Amino acid sequence: MMKTVKQQVKPPAAQFHRQVIGEVELIALSDGGINYPAAMIFGNVPPEGATRYDLPGRQLFLPYTLLLIRSGRSLTLCDVGAGDLGNPGDQAFPGLDHRTSRTNLLVPSLLAAGIDPGEINIVLITHAHPDHVGGMLDAEDRLVFPNAHYTIAQREWDYWMAADPATAGAAALRGHLEQLIATARKALDAIAGRVTLVQGDEEVAPGIRLESTPGHTLGHMMVTIAAGGQTVYNISDLVVHPLFIEHPQWAPTIDMDAGQADAVRRRFFARATEENALVFGHHLGPFPNFGRITQWGDAWRWQPT
Repeated sequence: MMKTVKQQVKPPAAQFHRQVIGEVELIALSDGGINYPAAMIFGNVPPEGATRYDLPGRQLFLPYTLLLIRSGRSLTLCDVGAGDLGNPGDQAFPGLDHRTSRTNLLVPSLLAAGIDPGEINIVLITHAHPDHVGGMLDAEDRLVFPNAHYTIAQREWDYWMAADPATAGAAALRGHLEQLIATARKALDAIAGRVTLVQGDEEVAPGIRLESTPGHTLGHMMVTIAAGGQTVYNISDLVVHPLFIEHPQWAPTIDMDAGQADAVRRRFFARATEENALVFGHHLGPFPNFGRITQWGDAWRWQPT
């Protein structure tokens, strides 16, 4: 059973972790993290579940960790981080205690690993939520990764470029959607001249493949890396907390299509378990966010490595 949820006690810092799989080097990079309203993540957990796991009632810290793939002379970065979304965090989620919220640590983490942003030649965008595209531009609105070519799902691109906040019912939801749309469009507009839009599953570099995993967003993708005779999965936001591996029926309230997300998750859990695959998740701490998904009764569980 998953342990009680522990709260972050101090702001995150820049850090990296290297893991070699065959001839490929995987580098986990901290981009920090931010405190979310607990109801946004755990709103579907029944009262007995909240008591069982001692879930926080007000806020929950979610880590942001990104994956860099070094294969030969190519450096492929999965997503570009949150930018200043969590500095201090009130702009995203006002009214919470953001003393432990801190983002925009991707570049410091890269530099700590001895990598200059200008060396990145491929950027894969798994989906266009702010913690994945908010770091596209620096303070002077210049591309942080100026020499990269970008890839994103056509369906994801089309949704954010045409999204209408009026489709959200409550005023509070409209305000949140407006923020998501503004961040996504600013980031996507910035790469319009250097982006490839993929229609579905597609190999984007030798041994690196994008796979469609819709539900969290309509065009959400995961990244599969074939190396050393095995496949490593960067599942991005397919799962946002280990609790939803043990209890997939409690899925978070932030999925755009909850039914589709649930079906995609369950298929992946079975696949990862059968393969005993190494899995990386953007929010699946503790750092460096690598682990395996194993069978646990009628469900599964997260085993960090």
